[in-house]
This record gives sequence, C-alpha cells and structure tokens, in this order.
Amino acid sequence: MIIISAMSENRVIGNGDGMPWNVPEEYDQYLQFVTGNTVIMGRRTYEIFGTDLPASTTAIVVTRNTNLPGVTTASSLNSALEMASRFETTVFVAGGGSIYERALPLAEEMYLSFIKGHFRGDTYFPEFCDDDWKIIEEREEPEFLFRRYQRQTTAT
Repeated sequence: MIIISAMSENRVIGNGDGMPWNVPEEYDQYLQFVTGNTVIMGRRTYEIFGTDLPASTTAIVVTRNTNLPGVTTASSLNSALEMASRFETTVFVAGGGSIYERALPLAEEMYLSFIKGHFRGDTYFPEFCDDDWKIIEEREEPEFLFRRYQRQTTAT
C-alpha cells in the first residue's frame, strides 16, 4: 500500500473544501499515478476530489455513511484494504488527515509532493520518523519537490 499526498512545507494538506494552492502539474502527476489502480480515501476527500478520478480507477471511500450512490464504501481502513486486495492493482491511500494517520504504520511506500511555500490550512499530514523511511526517488519541479519513500526494514 502506498500513501500519496501533496503537502506544503508546513505539512498542510487541506483548507476547507480543497487545497490552498493551485499546482496543476502536481495534481496531474497524482492522477497519472492512480489511474487504473485502487484509491482509498475518506468521505470528505472523496467529495472534494472523487469526481476527478479517471473511470479506470477504483475508489473505496472510508465512511460510516453506506448510502453513497455509485461508491464502494468501507467502514474502516482495514476493511477498505481488505476490499482493495481483491482488485489486483496497486493500492494508494489518498487522505484525508485521519486516514493518513491510520495508514502510516501500514504503508510500504509514500509518494509525497512538497509544495513550495507555507500555507494556512485546517488539515495536516501526520508526522513520521525519517529513520523509518528511505528516499528512493527525488525530483525537483518548479513548484514542488517530489519524493518517493520506501519503508526501511530492520535486520533481525
């Protein structure tokens, strides 16, 4: 399972009904990664970004509301991961904040875009220990820094 997120340098991932920046290149990158795969997200994140997902992408929404028409729902992250494992595609977790917090201990990789600048927001990406992760790809773009992380394994 891969966590995918864009955040500002001060870890903001959202403000109200969206992101407090407009970086189309980064959002296009996100859509390229998730196309044809499975994306798990919370209800609020789905309401904001779900309509942008390509038809070939399977969305699983973690919510207590099982009456979302045309949407596959799960009552918990674990339940969503179990459902996603049946699709035989790459599984991405795409937010929001509480979903990221629950997914962080389970993730094998993270695709994180750091938007240049500090922004005001009401939702933040959770803190993580750098020692637990190894940067395996880094790419500098004009408006963001993309980093692909892989979980470090400890020798037994």
